[in-house]
Amino acid sequence: MPRLGLLVVLLVAVPALAQPAAEVPVERVILFTSGVGYFEHGGRVSGDADVTLRFGTEALNDVLKSLVVEDRGGRVAGVVYPTQAPIERTLQSFAIDLSNGPGMASILRQVRGAEVEVSTPDGTVRGTVVAVDSQPRASGGDAVEVDVLSLLTSSGLVTVRLDTARGITFTDPSLRDELAGALAALAEDRGGDRKPVRVQFRGRGARDVRMGYVIESPVWKTSYRLVLADDDGTLQGWALVENPTEADWTDIDLTLVSGRPVSFVTDLYTPRFIDRPVVTLADDAVVRPESYAAGARERAAAPPPPPPAPEPARMGAVLGARGGRADEVVVMNDAMPLDPTGSVVAQGTAGDFGELFAYRLGSVTLPRRGSAMLPIVSDAVGVERLSIFTGAAGRHPMRGVRLTNTTGASLRGGPMTVLDDGYAGDALLPDLPEGDERLLTFAVDQDVLVDPYAVPGAASVIETARLVDGVLTIQRQGRTTRGYRLENRGSRRRVVLVEAPRQPGARLIAPTAAEESTPDAYRFRVPLAPGATDSLVVTEAQTLSERIGLASLSPERILSLARADGEIPADVRAALRRAADLRRDLAETERREVELRNELATIERDQTRIRGNLEAIDNDTDYGRRLLATLDEQETRIEAIRAEQAEVQALLNRQREALRISVR
Repeated sequence: MPRLGLLVVLLVAVPALAQPAAEVPVERVILFTSGVGYFEHGGRVSGDADVTLRFGTEALNDVLKSLVVEDRGGRVAGVVYPTQAPIERTLQSFAIDLSNGPGMASILRQVRGAEVEVSTPDGTVRGTVVAVDSQPRASGGDAVEVDVLSLLTSSGLVTVRLDTARGITFTDPSLRDELAGALAALAEDRGGDRKPVRVQFRGRGARDVRMGYVIESPVWKTSYRLVLADDDGTLQGWALVENPTEADWTDIDLTLVSGRPVSFVTDLYTPRFIDRPVVTLADDAVVRPESYAAGARERAAAPPPPPPAPEPARMGAVLGARGGRADEVVVMNDAMPLDPTGSVVAQGTAGDFGELFAYRLGSVTLPRRGSAMLPIVSDAVGVERLSIFTGAAGRHPMRGVRLTNTTGASLRGGPMTVLDDGYAGDALLPDLPEGDERLLTFAVDQDVLVDPYAVPGAASVIETARLVDGVLTIQRQGRTTRGYRLENRGSRRRVVLVEAPRQPGARLIAPTAAEESTPDAYRFRVPLAPGATDSLVVTEAQTLSERIGLASLSPERILSLARADGEIPADVRAALRRAADLRRDLAETERREVELRNELATIERDQTRIRGNLEAIDNDTDYGRRLLATLDEQETRIEAIRAEQAEVQALLNRQREALRISVR
């Protein structure tokens, strides 16, 4: 059995005459949720064969980027696809231009000088085309223009009326090929925006070939139906798939993958040209004779030996090549077979791949441009009926279920219709891995009322306190309480799941535990019998930290901290009381220090006034002598104040040190 190799095809963007066409249908399709799909064709060809695939212009860039081809037992000569030029420009490139829809006369005018054979009622005329003229002829009494072909034959010039010619043959094979190529280009252009991509297989005998490519595809979608019974439920899931291609899908292997592989578009279809610099050649200069100094010749060193030739790499057999021609395509012997989805291992109808999952469907038939709903899940699932209260629907909770995925496969998100003895409502199913559960709501439960109410909160309580380096650190516990009154006015038992807000950093005090929690909410289960009422009280506690510097506080404030309620250690309370006494003494000393400073400032201002008056009067007068006596008294007082200030400052230093030590 021949080894298979993966061949990345050399694409040749030139028109070519096709070999006999072969049909290679779509066998496998993998659709991704990232908006792309992998399409694989497979079949058999015999001998040299061309397989034509048609794509929209917008898909050609993807095809040119991703197309892979495999020929088991032959080789791939290349892939031919039309250029981006309009059909008129393509037709103008042929020796016979059919761009304007020419008639026979116009075609013959283009090949003047070419040899043709013309079949007429009188026989066959062979000659070289000289001209095609329009000549008047009488027809039923009217003059009409008739095209007349002039040929140079071995016997001279002859004319043939084209309206009597039964057939015209170009004797030059190259002209016949040019005309055939132009007609083939016209035929390929009939698809309008659909561009043909022709894969050229070359080989002998019948053999298997495969082709695969990635193109843009509609995202596959899912929808679900949940049928509720008394104690369980059945989940039915459908995949909505579209065939966007120009080929019918007949019994294909279809895989739906919830992956998002990296995919981008590169413009490979548009011709790209590179601007080249224009270099001006210098004019030839006059060559002048030049003399050279004599030099000594040194023996040239022997050139280094050439590096050893590398061992030839192991190469596989050329796919259908013979004798090492230049156009051979050589592939490595160990190249991977054409299997881009080999990592997708389906288990039954579904498989998981870490964050991804896939559904592998059986034989699928879908016409081109068609759509279909295909079943992917039909299994029993775990359900618990709940009434879920969040406050979003006013006083009523929402009817819902807690759905547990017991299908054995991951479920891709999608809309869900809930049936409970008839239509019950719609829900939205998120992506649900195997074994996980989600809360789903589908209708307002009008039989149940939930009334939230506020509970007056208690003052915050000190949990602990620490006194370090004159800073009192207090931890307080603040509590928030919410209440809910619940009433079941229906005739069926209800289990209400109340969702209460959760404060960041808070802890739950009552109830001691929640049914479940999220980063933003607690959920509590409250069963309600028919006609019953109940209440739920939720209390949260949050610890807040406060740092207070005692040096700037009044004695009264320090004493209030020492008398505060809460779990303050006895040594901290005693230190606070001592600090309050010391702070009171320090405050009294600070007050005295301020009084002395103010008195000294007042005396100094008065002395300035007195000295100014003394400069204006005679000091030997009664008023002058009185001013001098006042100055003398003030100087005595200043000396006393400064002495007392020194004592007060020393006392302040001692008191501050004592306060610092007491709150250390």
